[in-house]
Amino acid sequence: MPISGNLLWGAPDWALPAIAIAVVLAMIVVWNYGLGRASRLVYVAAFLLKAAAIALVAFCLLDPMRTGTRPRPQANLFPLLVDDSQSMAMRSNASGQTRGERVEALLDTKASWRVRLAQNFDVRPYRFASRLEATPESKPLTLEGEASALPSSLLALKERLRDRPVAGVLLFTDGNNTDDQLSQVDWSSFGFPIYPVIASNEDVPGDLRIAAISVSQSDFETAPVTVKVSLASQQMALLPVIVQLQEEATQKTIQEQRVTLESDGNAKSITIKFRPEKPGVGFYRVVAFRESDREAVEKEEVISEATFANNSRWLVIDRGQGPHRILYVSGRPNWEFKFIRRAVQSDPEVKLVGLLRIANKEAKFSFRDREVSGTNPLFAGLGDNEEDAAEQYDEPVMLRLGVEVNDELSAGFPRTSEELFGYEAVILDDIEPEFFTQDQLLMLRQFVAFRGGGLLMLGGQESFDANRFAASPLGELSPVYAPRRSDETATDNYRLEMTREGLLQPWFRLRETEDSEAERFKEMPSFNTLNPVGEAKPGAVKLATVRDGQGRVMPALVMQRFGKGKTAALTLGDSWKWSMRRQPGDKDDPARLWRQMMRWLVNDVPVRASVRIEPGGAGDGQVSIVTEVRDESYLPLDNAKVEIEVMRVSNQNDKESTPSMLIAQSDDSLAGAYKANYFASESGGHLAKVRVTSEDGSEIASTQSGWAAQPGQAEFRQWEINRELLQTIAEQTGGEIIDDRSLDGFVADLNNRKVPVSQVWTYPVWHRPWVMLMAILCLCGEWGLRRWKGLS
Repeated sequence: MPISGNLLWGAPDWALPAIAIAVVLAMIVVWNYGLGRASRLVYVAAFLLKAAAIALVAFCLLDPMRTGTRPRPQANLFPLLVDDSQSMAMRSNASGQTRGERVEALLDTKASWRVRLAQNFDVRPYRFASRLEATPESKPLTLEGEASALPSSLLALKERLRDRPVAGVLLFTDGNNTDDQLSQVDWSSFGFPIYPVIASNEDVPGDLRIAAISVSQSDFETAPVTVKVSLASQQMALLPVIVQLQEEATQKTIQEQRVTLESDGNAKSITIKFRPEKPGVGFYRVVAFRESDREAVEKEEVISEATFANNSRWLVIDRGQGPHRILYVSGRPNWEFKFIRRAVQSDPEVKLVGLLRIANKEAKFSFRDREVSGTNPLFAGLGDNEEDAAEQYDEPVMLRLGVEVNDELSAGFPRTSEELFGYEAVILDDIEPEFFTQDQLLMLRQFVAFRGGGLLMLGGQESFDANRFAASPLGELSPVYAPRRSDETATDNYRLEMTREGLLQPWFRLRETEDSEAERFKEMPSFNTLNPVGEAKPGAVKLATVRDGQGRVMPALVMQRFGKGKTAALTLGDSWKWSMRRQPGDKDDPARLWRQMMRWLVNDVPVRASVRIEPGGAGDGQVSIVTEVRDESYLPLDNAKVEIEVMRVSNQNDKESTPSMLIAQSDDSLAGAYKANYFASESGGHLAKVRVTSEDGSEIASTQSGWAAQPGQAEFRQWEINRELLQTIAEQTGGEIIDDRSLDGFVADLNNRKVPVSQVWTYPVWHRPWVMLMAILCLCGEWGLRRWKGLS
């Protein structure tokens, strides 16, 4: 028969007799003291003491018992979940002790709170970084985890202990979460409380970190690689900081800057511009440190920051792989080809192949004369094989320059798509549409629209002719309409001017500011030859115009997208005068512009095999290497074999790494795509060499790409303990934040908390020594009071 939450009567039938006995005894005491004297304070106090003793004895006659619940020993689980990631290696105070070392000291199995917790609960140690794992007590913390998957680890722990009695979880972490599942977790549905244990007096020393880094690059000379570095600091305001850009392979410092951080908490942006010396894939490293720590950094010693793991970032720069082949077709030898060829000779990434017509086809008049040859007399004297090597009368005489094999372009302009698609861009200079067959013109259209190649049309006597030009596929490819009336090429003084759209194109700029660009155009000579054309087509962009002596403005350089490719038209017929007028000592602007224009033509043109690197989850070091393969017609190829050799690019002080061989599997989500996954366990640059072969084993293409891996970088996005996240977890799961100095008190109070499996305890109150002691004290107090006052 309970009378309260923790008190029972063992002999409730004795209630009335106990009350009667207590009343009778109280009346006897009153009679003994005398009613007349009861008003005196001494007798009242003595009466109350004796009455209390009588009431306590009467209370014991009812056999009162105290009852309650407590955890059943070893029946409830109490996991200890410890963060073993790299962020726990940060120093927690000026003495150099890390967060991980502090936690290890707390988890000592001989600590009083551990002993008491193990007496009542089944303690299970777990650790987490990128995933949850059960670990023995004797295994020390490694603090090498590359991620802090806090939500995923807690969900995994919940799943692992499903349907098991869990009294709670002690969570030892700094709350630095790198898992993207945080927003998807419903903490209130966990079913057991989580008690994060954090240090209340953590005093993290000053620290400097690279918060973010970005790389922007292009294929043009006047746009070098730009690296933007964002620095963040704590307790380092107004201190000089050194930022270095190093080449990974040689550890050579390419560029160094000295900056001062104005304030803590606000990111400081640093811009580094440089031009890589070599084409292809290059790996670099950005390092930031306090100027006072320079010597320690050079000697690879420990510096005085909270951690040095967040002071460096790796980056990869891909300058492309060439050479990119461009076919130059000209209707007659001219100065333009000379200067374009001279300009691209210094660019190893561009290969210019020339096809120049030096004589038009001529009709043959056949006489009945055995001495008359059937070949063009320009080829007379070639020897015995004259008939095979010479051009016939009814064929134009073509000159091939820069070909790689003897039979390349031997029949003139390519007659098959496989031959034409081997180039990435085509330049047509002063050539009439009748030079090409209808099939060649349609193939040229496919080259731009489906192959994705670039087409540049240059002005000249035979270019942009009204009727012939507009009626051919060249008129469709052109970014400008044909002129409305057929005129001969006009001659006048034309001044070239850059438009606002042209100023926005990096490949068309040669100066860093708008004013300097305007000055450059003023220094250009005037031009005398301009092909009259119509207006630019819808969607086309005018990059430059010309103004004649009468103030009329006409298109000079226009570009547009066409299908997968792009086309451009330069209506000037004597742009070579700019190169001729350049004085010794002047900037080589014409040659540089031609090189940049050639780079623009071949930029983003599809190749037979292209590789891209897709990063995996934050901090896990996994990437997907995706290779897209195309056939001779540049359509997706699904029956190829893709082999990938992955190697970490070591610096000169490291041992050579062993390459890993991968076989890419076909990707069902994209035609012609092949995917292979790779896990980078080490920081630094990784180079992937891809070899694509056909079913018969012949090589289709080979290429390479790279990426900079830095697993665990997300571990250092913040210095402070994430109290806000830990407080949210504790409140929504029914737990609370525990100070690491209050673990003994917390464990002692666990017996009074609700747990899944508990047992009832009961004991008689009158068996307690304090009951008899209270009765004796009351009686002795009453007797002593009477003796003190001399009462009977």
